[in-house]
Formats: sequence, C-alpha cells, structure tokens
Amino acid sequence: MRKISALFLMLILNGCANQPSLLKDTASGKPEGIYQSTTKEKVKDALVNYRNNKGLMFFNADSSSVICGKQQEGGNAVLTQALIGNAYSTPPVSRVRFTISQLNNDVKVWADMWVETQMAMGQMQQMPDTSNQARNVIQQRLDELKP
Repeated sequence: MRKISALFLMLILNGCANQPSLLKDTASGKPEGIYQSTTKEKVKDALVNYRNNKGLMFFNADSSSVICGKQQEGGNAVLTQALIGNAYSTPPVSRVRFTISQLNNDVKVWADMWVETQMAMGQMQQMPDTSNQARNVIQQRLDELKP
C-alpha cells in the first residue's frame, strides 16, 4: 500500500513540476473573457454552440451559466479514478462551469473546472481542476469565443 501511495505522490509531484506557464493572468485566477457591446444571451448562445462543436456533454444552462464536460479516457481517467474514486465508481468526468455576468454594455465570463465521479452508493466525489494546462485550454476557448 505504501508503494502505491508513493507512486501516486510521485506522479502528482512530477505533473506539478512540468506544468506549462499560464497564457493569461487574471484577477480571479480563473480563465476569463470580456466581450464588448453584447448581451448575456448572445454569450450564452456562443458557449452552448462551442460545447456542441467540441462534442462536449451538456449538463445545464440558465441565464447566468453554462455547464458542460467530457468523460475522461485513458491514463487521465485511471489516475483520476484512483485519486477520487475506486474500482466501483463511474468513469470520471471533467466539467466546466462558465459563469456569465453583464457589466454595463459588456459581458464577463469566468470558468471553474473540476472532475467528478459517482461512487457505488451514489455519493459524488469531486476535485477542483486548477492545473495550468486545464486553465490554458479554457482560456484559449474564451479568447476565441465570438458572441
């Protein structure tokens, strides 16, 4: 058991040491986008369309947020399931919540990312995904968004 724990610790520390630098530093520390002279509805529609074009699963959308995600595969799924789940839990899902806020004539969006799995007895296990790699992917999508 100690060898397995040490292996996971080494994998995590190695992953932290090899993180890419952030594409953009933001006030919130999260991926953010500001879209000028538009409405929350147009930005929400652009985010829903982005989700559809990238083949992501749709979980929820309302006037102030869009939640989507994708089931993890391969090594990431195995590692995530070992960290927050067990052999009986569902395959892990990476999720992102885009929060949408109107600021006068502009709209600001920021994103929160996490991974989750459902355990055998129904309880959900979640872990925030604050890696630079995940933040950069979402930041790039927000920078490319055309509402």
